[in-house]
Amino acid sequence: MFGFLSTDCFDSSDSNPVQSESSSGNSGTRIGAVCNDGSTTSATGSGACSHHGGVKYWTYK
Repeated sequence: MFGFLSTDCFDSSDSNPVQSESSSGNSGTRIGAVCNDGSTTSATGSGACSHHGGVKYWTYK
């Protein structure tokens, strides 16, 4: 799961900051997504969030 603070995200498994696409400009390594229904996934390719309304934004590390 991801916790949110402004446009930055934090991976709760290790507390390392994770940048969203909107704040990072697509830099770094894609590590997952936040879906349009609010759920999160570690999927990084097409089909991520396919049953959750699509990808709201990608997360990067």
